[in-house]
Amino acid sequence: MKNRKVVQLETPHTQQMSMDRRARRRVHVRRCERIVAVFLLIFLFLGFQIVRSRQSLAKVNTNIHQTEIQLADQKAKGRELNQQVKQLHDPEYIQQVIRSKYNYSKQGETVYNLDN
Repeated sequence: MKNRKVVQLETPHTQQMSMDRRARRRVHVRRCERIVAVFLLIFLFLGFQIVRSRQSLAKVNTNIHQTEIQLADQKAKGRELNQQVKQLHDPEYIQQVIRSKYNYSKQGETVYNLDN
């Protein structure tokens, strides 16, 4: 205070104004803290929701990928079965299957079984 050229008077009015300023400042600081706390809670809630939705999206994408793989396998199996159905309409193929599976032979033909 010795270096200051202007000194504040210590009157009851100035003391009251100083106390009012400090009280307003405390109220302002408390409001700011509350606002920051509310925004922080909102941010945390929304962040949690985003994380949960990303996890659920990843799970759904994994399920889609697995289902697409199963679909491709089933389509391949369906194509194979359709090919077998077409072959079953061919008399030569049926004759070949009967001869190989059941050891049938034509008249005058000898069948040698080499399977042990």
